[in-house]
This record gives sequence, structure tokens and C-alpha cells, in this order.
Amino acid sequence: MQYRHRFLFLVFLAVSALFFACEEEVKQIPSPEIYLANQDAEIEMSIGDTITLEPKITYNVDARYEWRKNNERLENNTQILKDTATQLGRMEYFFSATTPYGSDSITIPVDVIIMADFSDLFPENFKNDSSWIGAVDETGFSYKEIFFTTQLNADSTWSGFGLSNIQSNIQTEETIPQNSVYNPSSSNNVFSVVRHPNGSNQPLPSITFEDGQNHRLKSIEINNTTFGVFLLKHGNESFQRMGYPVSTDPDWFKVTITGIDASGTIVNRQDFFLADYRFDNKKRDYIVDSWTSVDLTSLGAVNQLQFSLSSNKTNESGEMITPETFCIDNIKVLN
Repeated sequence: MQYRHRFLFLVFLAVSALFFACEEEVKQIPSPEIYLANQDAEIEMSIGDTITLEPKITYNVDARYEWRKNNERLENNTQILKDTATQLGRMEYFFSATTPYGSDSITIPVDVIIMADFSDLFPENFKNDSSWIGAVDETGFSYKEIFFTTQLNADSTWSGFGLSNIQSNIQTEETIPQNSVYNPSSSNNVFSVVRHPNGSNQPLPSITFEDGQNHRLKSIEINNTTFGVFLLKHGNESFQRMGYPVSTDPDWFKVTITGIDASGTIVNRQDFFLADYRFDNKKRDYIVDSWTSVDLTSLGAVNQLQFSLSSNKTNESGEMITPETFCIDNIKVLN
């Protein structure tokens, strides 16, 4: 009998351990966690595009879902949301998942923009590795309801905005393609070359919204031309390279973007350095040699952008002697 009681006691302990183990497992069921694939990537759409949002959930047993757009509840109780971009600006999508074991939520910003990327503007009959700098007696061209100034003179000199699809990283002065952007990879990307001759009294290159209204811009991409990178890095007989004669010389070369509203008032300015050798640590000195996004939100609501170049490198007359061209692409308008 004693052994029988001991056996029953051991069985009781085993069943109790199993019960408490199961109970412990129930307690360890996790609450859901929400994340997006490529979570740090910006989501940008154009008017009319379909916005598809599909958050991932680590644990979604018995989950209930809720979607909100700009804080207004949507009639969608599924994990996937499809919406249409109907207006410019930033949309805030809120998604939550709730289970018996907890909940999680995420806010997903989506920017609906006008993208001026010049891709469908290149003049007809132009092939790859070619450029266009305007036509005599024309003052510019229109694209996405934005006017870009250009002035081509009878002697083939020009200022303003041209178009090109020439990309090169050649650093031999005699063979550098004219109107090319510095780019080690090859593509058919169309971009704009911006030029304002040093010492010129011609108007600054400018872009203007044709509706006469103010608009907010998100960003623009900027890069040096191939020839610009060569001059800044190596110099030639007429121009001493950045950091000459020693690499600690505080040289700089920048483009200033000035925002002007519909009344003609300057709203704000944004500087972007195409080369900067002012750092105490010379390892931080740089020359821009890739497409770089420049945030324009600080300009506020503007109707016009003007582009000007400046540098500490000047001649005896005080005129800048650094390269007089740079490249722009992917102008993003928020509203």
C-alpha cells in the first residue's frame, strides 16, 4: 500500500507539472508586432496611383484590424489596404492589430507628389549620349506645368536649363563628354544641365510654376557634371583644384536655391555644397560625384526657384572661377 501511495503521489506531481507547464505556455503567447518590409524607405506616389499597404505581423491569431487615413477611420478590417492617390501632399495611414494577447500599431506616411524627372521630355530624334541646350529666340520650355528658363545665343553660348542623357566618369580632360553628369554607371536617365556663365549679367536660371500659385516642394536631386568633378579634383592650367596647394585649404563651391513666392518676395534660401574643403579633418573634405537629394521643405510655399553658384575661388576681378554648370533631376512637388 505504501508503494501504491507513493506511485499515486508521483503521478499527481507529474500531472501538476504538466498542467502548470501548459499554463505557463499560455502566458507566454506574444502580443502582435507590426513592421513593414523596407521600413525606412519613403513611399511616394503620383496622382491616380494605387497605394497598396501590407504590413507584416509577427503573431496575428484571432487578430482584429483597424485602418485610419489622416485620423479618419476607413471601412477596411483586413490586413491589406488599397487606396487611390487623389490629392497632393502627405497622407498619414494608421494601422493597428489587436489580439487576445495584446496589440500593436504603426503609422505609415505616404507622399503624393508631382515628379519632374525629365524622362518623357527629351527632344524627339535625340539618341543616347546626346544633349539639348535650347533654341535661339526661345526663352525656355514647359514641363509638368513648370517653366524652365533657357537662353541660347547666336554664338552657341547659353545659360539656363538644358537636357542631357550623357553619363560619364572619364577624368581625362580632352575626352570628357560635354554636358555629361558624373556617373560611373550607364543608364538612359534624362536630366537637366544648369548653366550660368561666370561673370554673366544674364538672369539667373529659374523655374516657375505656370499657374501663378505658391507650391511646396519636397526635394530635388543635384550632382556635378563630369567636367566639374575633373576641375574640382584635379584642376587645369586655368583653375587650381580644391584644396590647392595643400588639402587643408578651406575651399568651397556651392549652389544656392532661392525660393520666391507669387508676390515676388524672397521666402527662404537653401545652400547645397558641390564641394567642401573647410573641415578641420581633411578626411571629411568632399566633392559631390553622385546624385544627392536636397531637402527643399524649408523653402516653404513658393512660386519660383532661382539657382546661383558661388565659391571662394575667384579671379582678380572677384568673379568666380569654379565650374559654371551642375545637374538637377527628380524635382518633387508636394502641393
